[in-house]
Amino acid sequence: MKQTAGWMLRKCVRMLVLLLLVSAASFFLVSLSPVDPLQSNVGQAALGAMSQEQVEELKEYWGVGTPALERFISWLSGVLSGDLGTSLLYRRPVAQVVGERFLSSLWLMASAWVLSGVFGLILGILAGAFKGKWPDRLITGYCMVTASTPSFWIGLVLLLIFSVHLGLFPIGLGVPIGMEAGQVTIADRISHAFLPVLTLSLTGISSIALHTRAKMADIMESPYVLYARARGESEMQIVVRHGLRNVLLPAITLQFASISEIFGGSVLVEQVFSYPGLGQAAVTAGLGSDVPLLLGITLNSAVFVFAGNLTADLLYRAVDPRMGGFRAENRRRSKDRGSADREHEGRKRAETNRKRENGKLIEAFKRIKDKRSRNRSRKSGTYKRQPAKRPGRTASPLWNIVISASVLLFITAAGAALSEQAGAADFARKNLPPQAGFLFGTDWLGRDMFARTLAGLSLSIRLGLVTAFLSALAALALGTASAMGKWADRAVSGLIDLIMGIPHMLLLILISYACGKGFTGAAAGIALTHWPSLARVIRAEALQIRESQYVKISARLGMSRLQIIRKHIAPQLLSQFMTGLILTFPHAVLHEASITFLGFGLPPEEPSVGMILSESMRYLITGKWWLALLPGLALTGTVLLFESMGRQWGRKRRIWR
Repeated sequence: MKQTAGWMLRKCVRMLVLLLLVSAASFFLVSLSPVDPLQSNVGQAALGAMSQEQVEELKEYWGVGTPALERFISWLSGVLSGDLGTSLLYRRPVAQVVGERFLSSLWLMASAWVLSGVFGLILGILAGAFKGKWPDRLITGYCMVTASTPSFWIGLVLLLIFSVHLGLFPIGLGVPIGMEAGQVTIADRISHAFLPVLTLSLTGISSIALHTRAKMADIMESPYVLYARARGESEMQIVVRHGLRNVLLPAITLQFASISEIFGGSVLVEQVFSYPGLGQAAVTAGLGSDVPLLLGITLNSAVFVFAGNLTADLLYRAVDPRMGGFRAENRRRSKDRGSADREHEGRKRAETNRKRENGKLIEAFKRIKDKRSRNRSRKSGTYKRQPAKRPGRTASPLWNIVISASVLLFITAAGAALSEQAGAADFARKNLPPQAGFLFGTDWLGRDMFARTLAGLSLSIRLGLVTAFLSALAALALGTASAMGKWADRAVSGLIDLIMGIPHMLLLILISYACGKGFTGAAAGIALTHWPSLARVIRAEALQIRESQYVKISARLGMSRLQIIRKHIAPQLLSQFMTGLILTFPHAVLHEASITFLGFGLPPEEPSVGMILSESMRYLITGKWWLALLPGLALTGTVLLFESMGRQWGRKRRIWR
């Protein structure tokens, strides 16, 4: 009990420190913004008609001219006293605005969180139980497609089908237009929230399903499942008794840890459906330079994410007592080092013998099972001898990588060549549906949508390559630096926790707001937000290499830490660096489209797919389906090519090992 209380106290102190750092980092980012709030919210014409006293009052109201440190101290002192300030756009206390919007978003996110968790768990169990068969291939394919599809485009498609064409659900908003709050029924709220919840659920299933599938597949190949089959248990009994029990807790903890992703998805979904939640308020605050509201939303979302991570840790701790007691156990055993060493050696020998005996039993059970299967096949006349494996087939992953890279290179070159044609307007051919001369149709200005989409994909691929390389390079540098020592590792871990404490999409909004619109700002925002997850993987591998025997021998021989990192650790991390680099490409492309869709990334004059889809929202109700459907399909196909390259590269690594 004392250990749990001490652990909770350390976690709370760490959370408070991280919240303070999140506040400082967020304020620092918004203070770097080149946007003039007076110009963006008041306008040059209105400012010219005002007196000098009125302009000075507006400058004081928007905080123009006040030093950043002075504003931060004033804001932080207010936060510590419970005052988050006043929203500059809504002219109401930030706490009141955040509270109202948070309740709307909480209903949305909680519904999607539960649905995605339940269906993801079920699909993951089915895929793992039928590994390699058609249910597994179908579920895995669905997960890969949804993971490669921008959530806002799924929302646009659902809006187009169920609201515009079928008329089954309202087009947007949280309640019917013109209806007083007392007249709104639960059925009204459910009908308005159904499509946003469905969109968030469809996109949230993939991560939990793939994770559960991997766990379930390992369980189905474990020795105790083989024993259960030998005892005559059916597959359903094995799945329920042995599989569900072992995959349920990891799935729940992963779902709690994915709260940040749910919040990021809600920012996009609320923008598509004009749902009055916290995500839409964050976009409005960023576009309108409402710094107090943007900071208040960031702080509250960070608390929300930290609470989810703390819940996940508590669940692990409750189930696995070793997480709570291993420090005390180590302190007790350190009093008698000799007995600890002897116990370790004995335990190691026992583990080796147990694995050897289990291996023999497994092989025996497999031989019995194969023999019974062959006998049944011979009796039924369906037995066929399996052909020998051909060693030359291992080169297929490399060919798949080459083919995918060639297609992406063609898209990049073709889009760059069509960039001028993409901006050519011709009102004589506006709003044409897809036809032979215009494969994707034309928009309201008569621009060729196929040329615009190719140009946008080319721009997204180039930006994705730049940001993925910068992000992977930062992850490699910081992950390798953690091997320098205890304090370096703590600094890297703290920085990773700080970045991951802010929801991904909200952090992108903050950085894009600070850097401004354009290729450089979008690249900086995406690169600065994508490295933490890869840095965690590289850090873990670097620490594992540091504990290896040959590294310890090198240190005893007098080699410095920098030499050890340069000669022994860094070269072994290059393969992980390349894998992370390839896998970061699709996420960078998706997030560029997402942040541009919200109005922060690339400027409107750039032919970005995110901008194309954002503009198409205004014409959905008129039935111009091709403006949203075809560019989104092209974007999803491009991201799938990147995902395919990442999977094939992982297969190639396993083959070469």
